[in-house]
Amino acid sequence: MAKYGKYRSIQEALEATQGGILVQDTIEGVIENIQMLRRDLKKPTDEQPDGYAINYELRVCLIGLNKVIKQLKRNKKKH
Repeated sequence: MAKYGKYRSIQEALEATQGGILVQDTIEGVIENIQMLRRDLKKPTDEQPDGYAINYELRVCLIGLNKVIKQLKRNKKKH
């Protein structure tokens, strides 16, 4: 156990690493989407995307954040 820190096996260490990568990548994607939406909303009214496109992008962000929350809960239960 001391060889791998708090993880009991190489498999557990790999799963924890992959979970962390998933969380980081998802958060970065959500941040990029929100920044894109902010840029789009600063444009003049005639160049802005319609309400359906904005709602879709917000749903995508919400799904990404839900994935992050689920992964963090899984990681918390393992420790």
